[in-house]
Amino acid sequence: MNIVIPMAGLGSRFTEAGYAIPKPLLPAHGKTLLEWSVDSLPLELATTLVFVGLKQHRDEHGLEDEIRRLYASRNPRFLWLDETTRGQAETVVLAADLLDPEAGLLIFNIDTAFRSSGLAARLQDASHDGVLGSFHSTEPRFSFASTDADGIVNEVREKSVISNDALTGLYHFSSTAAFLEIARAAIAADEREKGEFYVAPLYNRLIARGARFILDPCEKHWILGTPAEYQAFLAEDPASL
Repeated sequence: MNIVIPMAGLGSRFTEAGYAIPKPLLPAHGKTLLEWSVDSLPLELATTLVFVGLKQHRDEHGLEDEIRRLYASRNPRFLWLDETTRGQAETVVLAADLLDPEAGLLIFNIDTAFRSSGLAARLQDASHDGVLGSFHSTEPRFSFASTDADGIVNEVREKSVISNDALTGLYHFSSTAAFLEIARAAIAADEREKGEFYVAPLYNRLIARGARFILDPCEKHWILGTPAEYQAFLAEDPASL
């Protein structure tokens, strides 16, 4: 399985709040935010682990060196960009040459950490075409998926509340080639939501072709995308993490 960690954002909210180092390297409970996010995943399933970030963060803050130190046993690969992209889907497409098109694809951001006891098994279940991480919420700032009576996803929307199944930002496709095909088509057609090329809405293209996707409801999750959310995470009882 290809695992891709897009982290090519500027982190403007943290910079504006006075933080001097990139969000991935901020410390929390003995680890960095990057570690909290990446360690949420079943890395034992990864045949390829790819990080996509900004050259600025690599050159000024040693981000690549830190990732190599943390995940040396996973032989991480990197794509460093000169500037931000037009959305996470485009970020992953830019890393296509580093991926095995015949393997599955798992995409996860560095804005969330979670705990899920069932994720590894669901990722290896060949009876469906992919998995979306989920939790219960109706806050419109998240992405959402709706499901049919059998638990099969029938629609995915970005920042539009169509159910109480909000998405953690973990997106899995059983075929990397299929993801790249639909992502490139969406970009070519300039199909944006809220001004960006998000990953979540791409599922609708495959659903329309008959693909079957399921949710992986996590037991715990922590949102880490803003300074306020970071401070709330720091205030958590370490015993509860």
